[in-house]
Amino acid sequence: MSRVSVKFGTDGVRGIIGESITDLVIAVIAEATLRYWYRKYGVSRVLVSHDTRRMSRDFAMIIASVAKGHGVDVNVVSSPTPTPVVSWAILKYKYDLAFQVTASHNPPMYNGVKVIGGDGAPAKPEDTDGIEGVINSEYDDVLRSVKNIEYTQIPTVNVRDDYVDYLVSWFSSRFKPRRLKVLVDPIHGAAVGYTVNVLRKLGFDAVEINSEQDPDFKGKLPNPEYDQVKDDVDAVLNGKYDMAIAHDGDSDRVAMVVKGLGYLDANRIFPVFLRALWGMGMVKKGVARTVATTHLIDDIALDLNIKVTETPVGIKYIVNAINMGEADMGGEESGGLAYSWHIPEKDGIYSGVMGACIEGSSGVSSIYRELTSRFGERYFRRIDLKANDAKALVNRIKPELRRQLASMGDLARFVEIDGFKAVYKDKSWVLIRGSGTEPSIRVYSEALSMSRVNELLGSVEALINRLITG
Repeated sequence: MSRVSVKFGTDGVRGIIGESITDLVIAVIAEATLRYWYRKYGVSRVLVSHDTRRMSRDFAMIIASVAKGHGVDVNVVSSPTPTPVVSWAILKYKYDLAFQVTASHNPPMYNGVKVIGGDGAPAKPEDTDGIEGVINSEYDDVLRSVKNIEYTQIPTVNVRDDYVDYLVSWFSSRFKPRRLKVLVDPIHGAAVGYTVNVLRKLGFDAVEINSEQDPDFKGKLPNPEYDQVKDDVDAVLNGKYDMAIAHDGDSDRVAMVVKGLGYLDANRIFPVFLRALWGMGMVKKGVARTVATTHLIDDIALDLNIKVTETPVGIKYIVNAINMGEADMGGEESGGLAYSWHIPEKDGIYSGVMGACIEGSSGVSSIYRELTSRFGERYFRRIDLKANDAKALVNRIKPELRRQLASMGDLARFVEIDGFKAVYKDKSWVLIRGSGTEPSIRVYSEALSMSRVNELLGSVEALINRLITG
């Protein structure tokens, strides 16, 4: 039997079911994590959760059985549960550690595990490194421990009802929005029954579609990008609904559709939320954004006289900035937003409800138009180039990238906290980084015109292709 290989990426371990994600891999991750966590933090209560994917419940029961073998008090969720709800439940019910079986937004053939600490935050890089270290240094003993897992009855827990009630209480005490007709699209994922019920209890006329939880997501990709939610866009623009909210497979991401603007990804949602929450007195110290997220945030923050912290891609880095007191909120272009007063994790359900409350109060479109009229509309695009060992490859070609990008405009600075990024004085930028979740190089660009975005992306793509094939 070949040796199990485990590598934590941007947010947990992910892979194709039956290949890099198997019963044995899941058991090894659980055993190594429990050993590491017990030695460093102590563990007495563990929560095990899962999404709607194939094998998710089975993998969750394997993890729970491994935890039970360590003599800890362990619970398994009673039904598929969003990742942010797990984070909230850790804090609410005082668990020391949680495992979430999910591959988030990845295609249906993927699954994986996220490790969440007793503070409700994703495991820190030093902790995931430590878990990998246990696997590598204690491999034979870890295998012996999981060879004969004893499957026993594990108590289940319903965390949904209390979470829904918490959100209803939080938003009802701060917003009095007008009644909107809202379309909610969980894309057959773990958010089924969550966002729609919160909205209804807040007085919205909310309708949920794609509401059957399905391991194959009915042929869709469980990611609320434009191509997956075109029907939602049409439903709003045709006047059937006032707005739409969509989520990914484990509900930590959000996208929206509003009248007057159409589809909104996080690069358009985040600036609106920043301005609205600052106006409510909830953002005072600063804001954090990943290296791949819109620089419109920087212009707004400068105007509001608050600090911007730029982080590597991954919500764990945003959470760290919040925990360090550098930011009150933060976000990433892929659809995740986190808030210092909520949970130390991105929460698509909370953010979706926030969007509905802002739309029903100040109006998302009016805030966004006011911002772009002052600071300029931003155009953004990302391309993915297939590549194995993508992070190493980007590091190897940095000298060529530096030379090429330095010649493509009036350069302001290079940023190398995650991949390689060139920022220009005309407010354009381009970022090249290896994905932490898939075998690909991601190339992002933003500018004040789409022609400038296409120029930067085209140049980088041609260079990378030449370097790879040459």
